[in-house]
Amino acid sequence: MSPSRGLPRLLNLTTTRRTYTTTTTPKTPIELLRLSPNRLHIYRSTSHNPFFNLSAEDYLLRHSPPTSTILFTYTNRPSIILGRNQNIWSEVNIPLLHSKEYEDVTLVRRRSGGGTVYHDLGNLCWSVIMPRKVFDRDFYANVVVRALHSLGVTTATINDRHDIILRQKGSGGKERDLKVSGSAYKIIRERSYHHATLLLDSKLSSIKSLLRSPLKEFITTKGVESVRSEVSNIGVDKELLVGKIEEEFLAANGWKGEEEESVSRVTLDEEETVRVRDYIREGMVELQSQKWIYSQTPEFTLSIPHSKPLPELPGLPGFQPVLPIHSKFTLLSTTSTLQNIQLSTSPDPSFSFVQSQESHIRLLNTRFEGPPIRQKLSEINSLPEDVKNDFGRWLEVAVGEWKGAEGKVDLWRNQDGGKTLRARAAERNERIGSRREVVGEEATE
Repeated sequence: MSPSRGLPRLLNLTTTRRTYTTTTTPKTPIELLRLSPNRLHIYRSTSHNPFFNLSAEDYLLRHSPPTSTILFTYTNRPSIILGRNQNIWSEVNIPLLHSKEYEDVTLVRRRSGGGTVYHDLGNLCWSVIMPRKVFDRDFYANVVVRALHSLGVTTATINDRHDIILRQKGSGGKERDLKVSGSAYKIIRERSYHHATLLLDSKLSSIKSLLRSPLKEFITTKGVESVRSEVSNIGVDKELLVGKIEEEFLAANGWKGEEEESVSRVTLDEEETVRVRDYIREGMVELQSQKWIYSQTPEFTLSIPHSKPLPELPGLPGFQPVLPIHSKFTLLSTTSTLQNIQLSTSPDPSFSFVQSQESHIRLLNTRFEGPPIRQKLSEINSLPEDVKNDFGRWLEVAVGEWKGAEGKVDLWRNQDGGKTLRARAAERNERIGSRREVVGEEATE
């Protein structure tokens, strides 16, 4: 018998180590924002796209921890930014905006209220997102004023409308207030923001020209109207000012230093942020849609008086049509669609009624847009040809053509046919609002 018989056979075993590599991309700060333990956050955007910056701001408002406070600064390319509940045609010089001189200026409707402002690369936008319970219209405006004082702009102060102004002494010791910053606000369930502009080195001539509508005197609107003020540039370095605002923001919130409390400091890149946050991408699509820009306009009435020359328009030099005496020209628009039309030129009541009836039928449900209005006017058989031609031509330019994404953009369905993040958020907000109504709590936005 062999000495090894019955013993287990020895095998030469070799251990193989397997290595694994992960392809998971590290989370960006904005993806981790909701779970951040930090009380204070400072965000800067490198983008000059107003649709991105406003959508990122909305994301920070709705997806940040409820007890956090965020300072967000950015600069937009040349843009006209309307308040959510404003009338485009009474606030903006549309013919001038559509001219070659201003073809690089973007028309934007923001999500907050307030008046119309002009942005360009000489302007700084600042926003503070905070818990609703500590919202105050002057607190962070004073933070910015202190930053300006630290840079030698000692005439900066806040007026009764919560705007930042430069208070100067005029002739005879009379004070002269020059507006350098206008504010707007938004309040939702647990969160709020105060955002504003700062005119540092903006093209002031554009403000005066673009924000003076030739239709304003003829429009009666249920929307918010802007308050006109004399404006001025501050003339300080933007990067230096941003740094000072950040310092004052931290001091105002009782920050003692990195040793005691960590502060999130984030620079937002547009391409990367849109890639990782569908909510912001969908928000940009919404803000660029015709439905948001134009159809958001509150109900208004356009009334053109007879016997008065209309204003001369860019592109139509020397052309100032006049309605004949006894004429009536009234267009009522709801969600930027014509709903009640009265057009007549005849002194005879019976024929005037015929003209008004035909005009109403022809123009009913027409978009408040220059080319369609001109086309529909040309189809009214009972109106004189010269009136149809002259006023159709004038209104085509004065009202202008709608710009932006096609009206058929679906803001509530994604490319796969499912609900977008904004649609799901709206449904969730509606459910929360319904529950609050049950217990008698007001849900305000």
